[in-house]
Amino acid sequence: MLRKLTVYLMSVLLLLASKADSLVYQDSPEAIVKKSAEALEKGDVDNLTRYFFKTVEIDLLGDENFYSQAQAVLLLRSFFEKNIPVKFTVNHQGAKDLTAFAIGTLQCKNGLFRVSIFMKTEQGKTYIHQFRIEPETAINPK
Repeated sequence: MLRKLTVYLMSVLLLLASKADSLVYQDSPEAIVKKSAEALEKGDVDNLTRYFFKTVEIDLLGDENFYSQAQAVLLLRSFFEKNIPVKFTVNHQGAKDLTAFAIGTLQCKNGLFRVSIFMKTEQGKTYIHQFRIEPETAINPK
């Protein structure tokens, strides 16, 4: 009897331990926006792309394509080498059902950019599936 109880308790503990990882790393869209904003302000590509879906649509200054996470890291690293970030401000954000978005302004040493982040939730985990960086002048021409 004691042996069966021990086996049962060990099984339950193993199950909980295996699920703990997925529970800890399931961030809400609001948390992803906050962490993405912090990463954008620092030019921290690794933390920014950690929430990207395995394939992400990126529109970078009018050049739009689908990229793997590894390709996205290289692409954004190149962008931040040329555009040193100073500040990022979230201007709008929202969520409905299994989708969410955030739009903000990225101030760099050499100009302003509009950043759009689009997220979706699949199997209880929220990912960035579309990411855009556009020159602010394309949005608000003078």
